[in-house]
Amino acid sequence: MPINKIQKRNGAVVDFDPAKIQAAIFEALEAAGAPDSIAAGMLAQEVLVALEEMFHGSVPTVEQIQDVVERTLISFDYAPAAKAYILYRKQHEQIRTQKSVVVEVEKTISE
Repeated sequence: MPINKIQKRNGAVVDFDPAKIQAAIFEALEAAGAPDSIAAGMLAQEVLVALEEMFHGSVPTVEQIQDVVERTLISFDYAPAAKAYILYRKQHEQIRTQKSVVVEVEKTISE
């Protein structure tokens, strides 16, 4: 059963856009120095198949989808792209953490 919805980090459930997976994979391939839209499409399709098998129509989280992308890149021997993808995720996690700290500081100051 196809995935129709995903749960974002803030808990919101939104429409699932498979094109975002292909774009993210392409960016990881590009960051690894091997941009390849055909490979990105093939890998994205593998991710979709894995998601459908894992979630059977239930709603996966963004994190769960990203984990499947990582595993797919590694299992198809795209280790440099997997590394780039993992680093990208880590950087964005740090940015989210920094933003939440700024929000808390601003809230404290305004009280």
